[in-house]
Amino acid sequence: MQFRLEDIPQEGREATFSQGENWLDERLQGEERTFRFISPITVHLSLSKLGNTILVKSRAEAKVEWSCARCLEIFSLGLTSEYSTILKPKPGFSLQGEVVFTREDVETEFYEGEEIDLTSLVQDQVLLALPQKALCREECRGLCPRCGKNLNREVCECAVGFVDPRLEILRKGKFK
Repeated sequence: MQFRLEDIPQEGREATFSQGENWLDERLQGEERTFRFISPITVHLSLSKLGNTILVKSRAEAKVEWSCARCLEIFSLGLTSEYSTILKPKPGFSLQGEVVFTREDVETEFYEGEEIDLTSLVQDQVLLALPQKALCREECRGLCPRCGKNLNREVCECAVGFVDPRLEILRKGKFK
């Protein structure tokens, strides 16, 4: 996803990319995953230019297969992420001492040279859109902690008031 600055006209430029399901594998290497991409990751980019400043708007879409964080059932979920940022030429000075950032500074990325590479920026966008814990549905009841039955499909016979024996000592304690 590289663009030469001279190829971005003042009125803007649109581009669409389709990345394979393994596009983020290198970035996720060594990470434990409870998901996998089951469709290509489609990225729509809109670039507009004002002098040396580039406004980037992106939208990433994919279909993801998850293992539910509560019941471990496999389910698929559409993932959509929209992101906007400003790209400016990298400043030629070093920062010394205390620096105060404005909101615009935090929303600004920098580039060097006559090309911009948006690959890592878009990959970050997709990774940040992934939920920390995916649920098959909001009201998922999960697994019984005692017998392991999926409480969405069946009722277990475990005692409702069951207290883990390791925590029984707390019941006898006096708290002020």
